[in-house]
Formats: sequence, C-alpha cells, structure tokens
Amino acid sequence: KNGIWVSGFFGSGKSHFIKVLSYLLENADHAHNGEQRRAVDFFAEKLSDAMLFGDLKKVVAASIDTVLFNIDVKADHRSGRDALLQVFLKLLNEKQGYSGDYPHIAHMERHLDERGLLAVFHEAFERASWDSWLDERDAWEFHRDEVVAALTEALGQSEGSVEKWVDGGEENFSLTVENFAKWVKRYLDRKGPDHRIMFLADE
Repeated sequence: KNGIWVSGFFGSGKSHFIKVLSYLLENADHAHNGEQRRAVDFFAEKLSDAMLFGDLKKVVAASIDTVLFNIDVKADHRSGRDALLQVFLKLLNEKQGYSGDYPHIAHMERHLDERGLLAVFHEAFERASWDSWLDERDAWEFHRDEVVAALTEALGQSEGSVEKWVDGGEENFSLTVENFAKWVKRYLDRKGPDHRIMFLADE
C-alpha cells in the first residue's frame, strides 16, 4: 500500500508504535547491554509465534530507508496549504545529504549529484572560499561569488548563465506534488529496483 493511517485514542501508543516500526524497517545495528544486534533481533525472544517472527524477518530483509518525524515540529506554520509538502521535501533532501532549509539549493545539489559533479563542486567551492560547502551552504547568500565560481567550474557553463540561476534560483523554484513524486522516484531509481523509502509522520 502507498499509505497507512495509524489511528487510536490519545495516549494509546501510536507515536511509540511508529517509532518502533521505523527502527524495525531500517533494521540497523543497535547496542544494548554491551552487545550489538540488529533491530529485528530484539524481537526474537518477545514473539512466541515463529511464523510471525519469520514474516517480520522477511519484511526487514528488504532495502528500506525510513524517515520518522513529528509533523508539528517540522512544519513552518506560516507556509499555509503547502506546509506538509515542504516538510516531506525537506526530509527527503536531508536524507540524501542535501540542504534541508533551502529547497532550491538542495535542487542544485541534486542536479550536480545526478551528474556525478557534486564532489567537484565541493572542491571548487572550498578553493574559492577556503570554507567547506557543507559548513557554509546555509549562508550561501554571503558566498554568492564563490557559489558562482564553483558552479561555473563544475558545470563548464558560462559565468553569466550560472549567475542567472544563482540570482533567480529561489524565486523560480517550483514545489508541486508532481515534482516531489518525481524526485522521490529518481532517488529510488538510483538506489535500485527493490529499494523503498517510508515516511512515518507523527501528527
């Protein structure tokens, strides 16, 4: 299914349930009492039904990224009807290592990354500014010239065309449900045909 609604009375454990579910689906290593175990292994002694545990192990064997968040904490309450969409994009961008606060900067990083040029841009920016891009990207407006120089080098385009994008990128960035779905699909396509991403949004 594309989406599942978890419903229940206040205090019934919905938030706890989806938190545990996110750990299970990602199935990363966790330390407990001095030993390292996969998330699913903590359930070996908790489930008496061997068939259920077998099904659980089958589910977590899939390649899954989970993104767990509280929508009320992450949403910008001034952004109106697109607030939810902005949160989902922010978290998708952060999951990929792109800027979470500036979607047009994340879009630039995605464009470079898909062309294998993101590392080239990072190196060019650091040479131009003597600072790391990851440390300074939230202050990109103060590094406008260095961004232009690094993009010009990475993309091999004219400085004029790069300046046009840098100066108008934020204003011209278009966030729609269709664009978001396209970016999710491109992310999944790069991960392989069996990869999944699951957003677990706590209301």
